Amino acid sequence: CWDHCWPSAPLRPCSRGHFGVLARPTPVCWDAPGPGLTGRPPAHSPEMLRMARGGSSGLLKCGKGTTYEGGMRGPAVAYWPGRISPGVTHELASTLDILPTMAALAGAPLLDVELDGYDLTPVLFGQGPSPRQTMFYYPSSPSKARGVFAVRQGKYKAHFFTRGDFHSDTTPDVACHGLTPLTPHEPPLLFDLESDPAENYDLLRSSTALSPVVLWALKEIQMQKMQFDQRMVFGDSQMKKGYDPALEPCCVPACTPKPSCCRCP
Repeated sequence: CWDHCWPSAPLRPCSRGHFGVLARPTPVCWDAPGPGLTGRPPAHSPEMLRMARGGSSGLLKCGKGTTYEGGMRGPAVAYWPGRISPGVTHELASTLDILPTMAALAGAPLLDVELDGYDLTPVLFGQGPSPRQTMFYYPSSPSKARGVFAVRQGKYKAHFFTRGDFHSDTTPDVACHGLTPLTPHEPPLLFDLESDPAENYDLLRSSTALSPVVLWALKEIQMQKMQFDQRMVFGDSQMKKGYDPALEPCCVPACTPKPSCCRCP
């Protein structure tokens, strides 16, 4: 995981919540992929990377609703005093990995089904690299016809389709904006995320002589997309089933008028 994150308030030595008392000062950070807010921050501020305040996508391209890094990357914090040593990792991880990781830590068996996640305990305990080397990027409205929009394999990421989103209209790049239509790419856009996390330099179009490593990465990613799309089974859309008032959360189900009468005492 890689992103930027700043505490939003001075840290306090102790806090109490649903899970008890934190025994020592604990930084609590949160962030979400998204476009920057308007306005000019102080000149010395790290937010000047993108003329945006903390919580923006920073140097990453685009923001919410897109499959560029600014719309997908977010930080992760793992806190387990006495077990997880303080530090920072740049290993690839996904929220899909939470279930198998928690099951491994608890010694709990998983159902005999194919999961998209990996056990990240080697990363948490500093015992080795992440088992995740591939990441598939879907847009906010997936389509069987198009499949995944982008695929990452190791440090390389290929975009087969791109589209802007109105949530990213405050970013300066017009490719991010909501009026930018769905655009197929053949060959795909290919980026090296280690040297170019902002996805500015398409390797297939910025160089006349492509290295064998880049060509191999492209071939591998194309194969990964084809195999993944072929075995993907889409579930039935719950949104298309329409509205059912019987399923609406309400403290007094038979009350009227809704939803104002549903407020719990």
